[in-house]
Amino acid sequence: MVDDDPVDVRFVMRAFSDAGSQIEITHVADAELASDRLDREAFDYILLDISMPGTSGLDLLKRLRGRSRTAVTPVIMLSSSSNSMDVNRAYENGANAYAVKPSTLRGYREFAEGFTRFWVDVAIAP
Repeated sequence: MVDDDPVDVRFVMRAFSDAGSQIEITHVADAELASDRLDREAFDYILLDISMPGTSGLDLLKRLRGRSRTAVTPVIMLSSSSNSMDVNRAYENGANAYAVKPSTLRGYREFAEGFTRFWVDVAIAP
């Protein structure tokens, strides 16, 4: 999970835990640090925020899609923006899915359950 907001990160981690998910979440608060880490380590999925100080999530997404190691890794944008321009740019740059950050813990739990149902239980990973 690449997100600079510690509150959102705690909500996501708690939601996956409450949903009984066995997904291990690694958090990086900065796109540059995430880029470096993704150069060295493989991850099954990337949850990526758009708005971060410095390098944006969209810029990181473009970079990831240009690398053989992360070209097909599922990237799910999890952003507070519901702006159609942000959504379209994310998909144009290779996002596999786009979700708006929920406003409640229950909403985060529903996101975690839906994520697990689709990405873990249904989708076939590259």
